[in-house]
Amino acid sequence: MLSQLRRIVQDVAQEPVLNNALAGLVTSIKQALETECCSVYLADYEQQHFMLMASDGLNPDAIGQVAIGFSEGLIGWVGQREEPINLAKAQLHPRFKVTPEVSEDHFSAFLGCPIIHHRKVLGVLTIQQAVDRIFNEDEESFLVTLAAQLASVLANAEMRQAASESSATQIQTGHLKGLPGAPGIAMGHAHILEPANDFNAISVKRSDNPDKELAHFYRAVKITKAEFNRLAERMAGHLPPDALAIFDVYHQLLDAASLGTEIEQQIADGWCAKSALKRVVEKFARKFDDMDDSYLRERGTDIRDLGQRVLNNLLDTEKRKIKLPDDVILVADNVTATMLAEIPREKLMAIVSLKGSVNSHAAIMARALDIPAVMGVDELPLRQWQGQYLIVDGYQGNVLLSPVAAICAEYRRLINEDAAINARYLEEVHLPSQSLCGVKFDLMVNSGLAVELETADLEHTDGVGLYRTEFPFIMRSRFPTEQEQTALYRKILESSPNKPVIMRTLDVGGDKALPYFNIEEENPFLGWRGIRLTLDHPEIFLVQIRAMLRANLALDNLHILLPMISDLAEVDESLRLIKQACFEVSDELSIALPRPKVGVMIEVPSIMYQLPELAQKVDFCSVGTNDLTQYLLAVDRNNPRVAGLYDAMHPAVLRALYTLAQQAKGLQFPISVCGELAADPAGVLLLAAMGYRYFSMNSSNLAKIKWLLRRIELSELELLLPEVLACSSAKLVRLHVQRFLEQKQSLNQLRA
Repeated sequence: MLSQLRRIVQDVAQEPVLNNALAGLVTSIKQALETECCSVYLADYEQQHFMLMASDGLNPDAIGQVAIGFSEGLIGWVGQREEPINLAKAQLHPRFKVTPEVSEDHFSAFLGCPIIHHRKVLGVLTIQQAVDRIFNEDEESFLVTLAAQLASVLANAEMRQAASESSATQIQTGHLKGLPGAPGIAMGHAHILEPANDFNAISVKRSDNPDKELAHFYRAVKITKAEFNRLAERMAGHLPPDALAIFDVYHQLLDAASLGTEIEQQIADGWCAKSALKRVVEKFARKFDDMDDSYLRERGTDIRDLGQRVLNNLLDTEKRKIKLPDDVILVADNVTATMLAEIPREKLMAIVSLKGSVNSHAAIMARALDIPAVMGVDELPLRQWQGQYLIVDGYQGNVLLSPVAAICAEYRRLINEDAAINARYLEEVHLPSQSLCGVKFDLMVNSGLAVELETADLEHTDGVGLYRTEFPFIMRSRFPTEQEQTALYRKILESSPNKPVIMRTLDVGGDKALPYFNIEEENPFLGWRGIRLTLDHPEIFLVQIRAMLRANLALDNLHILLPMISDLAEVDESLRLIKQACFEVSDELSIALPRPKVGVMIEVPSIMYQLPELAQKVDFCSVGTNDLTQYLLAVDRNNPRVAGLYDAMHPAVLRALYTLAQQAKGLQFPISVCGELAADPAGVLLLAAMGYRYFSMNSSNLAKIKWLLRRIELSELELLLPEVLACSSAKLVRLHVQRFLEQKQSLNQLRA
């Protein structure tokens, strides 16, 4: 059953024409379950009905013609209940609707299962039989499992079909929905970056130039054969002749009618070279997978390996021909710091990431660079959009593909409006950071990704509130030396003389990986990351602290921040190593070296309940609202499936922040906020009402937050705070804050 399920889903995913995919689907299900009829209905939310899109057993003339209302018949009932309906005598049920056009009078048994994607019913899958019976548990389980796997495939099927039906250079105007990752609007050309060449990332696509595609294929085959020859020569002295024969088999497969000729035929039929290769390789590999003989089953692996090598050479040829546009929209499965480093900053307009959510590090990096980002654009067939013109709306989380001229003109108007509003904020950036009632705030910047941009103008800030040291580590192919780190840290400390620079020690793990220090864990956010990793590798920690201390000589503005602290013993061990590093540097330089101020990140819930003990050990603390929210709500902030549950405005998060502020005040323990909530207008208003006075944010947000704080009375915010803390949901919190902003005429241009 499992192999049948897998094959059915793969067949649907591979077929770019939706109607063909659905027609093959119902026939495959009918055969697998040995039933008499299988049909699929897809939801049309504009018309509020389910349309019969494919059937093997009902009247073929009814396909695409018969619609069942959302509240009508058994199909509508399955959609309303969002669960399977299994009936022995369907025609006797009060919800049964007689539809003469479908010719189902002779069917009695009925099993309907909803197809649901992200809580939205996409359609209904049904099987029927003439005999009066309840479909058994195995049959029902098969249909439920299949519907669940099909949901993500069908969710973006129409977009996939639009891409496959278009020419190689033009695609139809389309719209993709994701999550707003970083605010702003940008227009430019898609540039696809992927970490690896993978058949799963290839969506089949047609081409109107078969001769060109055939030439690409022949060239890739030639390169692949040369690779096999080199491999065979290299291994000739190490492997027996029967083992080396695999390279001859690969040669034969590429030439023989079984693969090579069939790929050529697929290209002649109008498929591009990548698509033809994918279709043929997956077809033959599945045939071997289904064989009973274990030796023959293993040949499926050989077929895939061969296909992967040819695909790599096909794609490498394409990449060499791609010229980087001047207006790059970076599109990737998962945007990383190294990918951002590949694009010159002056060319990078926006980011579109298939994975990640509002507070993933890709989104944080986009906000640091002051460029729009849309995250979690699931099911996007990556390579279809190379070079296409896009509009990225980071406010709404929309990506517009090949927009028409009128839409482009409207978005250009919005871009100009944004520029005018930002200019208004910058007019006051030199003024003091204080409220209308005279309360002073310290506004600092987060830095680490684009140091030159982030520290270009720190005159109107109160220092660097968070320098992320991990990004220089991520950008390299090895651990940086002590000398390299010292030079870099010195530059950062000198950029803000006489103002504090808070450097966070190496914080990798989770969604921040080092390319030369691989960490593979089932639950990386609950695993070996932050201080846990560096305490296990004191040689890394000590070198970094020594570099910071050397960089701080004669400047004395260094503060050290420890990430991912969950236990007081970690603080003790960190302080011991910092003391050791101070002694070593003092001894080497023959000077007295005082220990810089040391702080702790409050991002793991356990340390929130140890604040009194913490205040006795370190000099300050800084709240990382991104991870604190993630851990309090048990939501992976990179997972688009649960992105709707991640919200720093959740009442539980706000109440935790309020408790922290009150406790720190009682202990006279300096506390700041360096997470993304400090750059959110609604967030900073509530934090100010709670008693927070130190905020660190991306430099692009600082002027706006200063402009906002200069227009508020704390007494008004303190009246708002109890209402907000009593709210039962994040949605109600935002509603209360939005009403507050709308009531103040000077603030109504901002949104909560």
